[in-house]
Amino acid sequence: MIERNRGTPQGGVISPILANLFMHYAFDAWMTRRFPDLPWCRYADDGLVHCRSEEEAQTVREALQSRLAECHLELHPTKTKIVYCKDDRRRDQHEVVGFDFLGYGFRPRSVRAPHSQNLFCGFTPAVSKSALNAMRATIRGLNIRKGELR
Repeated sequence: MIERNRGTPQGGVISPILANLFMHYAFDAWMTRRFPDLPWCRYADDGLVHCRSEEEAQTVREALQSRLAECHLELHPTKTKIVYCKDDRRRDQHEVVGFDFLGYGFRPRSVRAPHSQNLFCGFTPAVSKSALNAMRATIRGLNIRKGELR
């Protein structure tokens, strides 16, 4: 067993509170000061920043990378990406047009207009593939088909 002489144990009651407090100052307050006109959201250590252009997104990403480095943190290399929210109004071609966030998969998909019932392309959320697989695994583990619950 490794003896700890600093930090809080993973899974400890105080750990998420301290992490959220730290991220409030490292990210939330900084974003509000540095980019007051950009909408953003954060849940624990995952977040989204909505930008109007790819250039703006690159600028925010570079500034955020510097800010997190000041706080001895770093952006996750595979989870951090610039995503083009393609829909009927935004029709450009880009490599990345979808992302997962908090169990939802955001991507272009067919949507029915509420009044006319016409189909159009919207950038909307639905359950993500990984969350759906986790749900299926949970249901399989219940052994419902065999008529017995665990």
